[in-house]
Amino acid sequence: MLIRQFEPRDASAVSNVIRTAMLITNSRDYPPAVLDPLMRYFSPEKVLQLASERLCLVAEINEKVIGTISLENGELETFFVHPDFQARGVGTRLLKAVEEIAVREKQEIIRVLSSLSAVSFYEKMGYRQTGLEEEGTAGRQIGMEKILEA
Repeated sequence: MLIRQFEPRDASAVSNVIRTAMLITNSRDYPPAVLDPLMRYFSPEKVLQLASERLCLVAEINEKVIGTISLENGELETFFVHPDFQARGVGTRLLKAVEEIAVREKQEIIRVLSSLSAVSFYEKMGYRQTGLEEEGTAGRQIGMEKILEA
């Protein structure tokens, strides 16, 4: 597995990973009324725009994009792994790669508004719940953070 910087040619593949993960994984915790607009939002064009505004990494196997993660102003964004590759270390590798970059950039903490689907993963990775909960266009999300060690 290769973890690398997003390239513009990845936009369609990343859009597909996000939409597929929402459809299969997040649909366990969120209704179609929440997920459908989000799946439309993450078009290849929107993915390309977002990737130009933040640090964005992808995971690939045999030149096929299977996961993505972004970091903007100390906040994790757009972190998804294709359901066929979940629970195989892809998310762990993506998250560690972003954390290493954040440490090199002298960031002391990473925050995330976690989907309900990902809370246990973040806890396993050393994140703790902050007590913040938001209910917005992405549905109910749980505030979490991790203090980074240099």
